Amino acid sequence: MLDRDTAKTYAEWFRTLADPTRVQILNLLAVTGAPVTVGEIVEQVSVGQSTVPAHLKVLADIGFVLVEPRGNARL
Repeated sequence: MLDRDTAKTYAEWFRTLADPTRVQILNLLAVTGAPVTVGEIVEQVSVGQSTVPAHLKVLADIGFVLVEPRGNARL
């Protein structure tokens, strides 16, 4: 039986992955195997430029992705 804290962690992961855009972003990053820019994500995933950073923040907060500033871009 899972302890309560572990169950809460898993529930947070599932809540994060309940959004299809986030699943698409994770899949893109996994198959690319290299850092990508927000612009590159927008080209591959049918969402607006303004929504991608919000999705990346949620994914980064839970620990699924790392966001690294490089020059004017965030990879």
